[in-house]
Amino acid sequence: MMFASANPLGHFSAPQLKLAGMTVQTVQFELERMKRMPMVMVEAYLDCLNKLIEPLAMVQGMMGLRAWLSEVQFFIAKLKQRSFQGMPLVPRERQVLQWYSARWRELRGGACDMGRPEAQIVLITLGEMAMF
Repeated sequence: MMFASANPLGHFSAPQLKLAGMTVQTVQFELERMKRMPMVMVEAYLDCLNKLIEPLAMVQGMMGLRAWLSEVQFFIAKLKQRSFQGMPLVPRERQVLQWYSARWRELRGGACDMGRPEAQIVLITLGEMAMF
């Protein structure tokens, strides 16, 4: 599910907000489970981040984007740790990482505006990590 908000000005109905809140809880639970794993699974972690951004932005507004960026930074730290342990990314992981990074940078506007400078810095870093 790629994010494209039907409500670009942030006006959401109560049922939409309730569903978004439940989605956030479910995905955050999944992320916490993955954080406890000894090795980060790139594709699964990126999929969770992808599922998390729009509902988080709906429920928490700009603070949701900040929380999402914190999750992305944690992901980057896990990738660095893995790299320093001598376990480089496999070609499929590199490809997925580059695709997600480029896709996130393309998305602008709506509930999850990726135009903020700190978001751009994090996403550019993800793209660069895929090169190593």
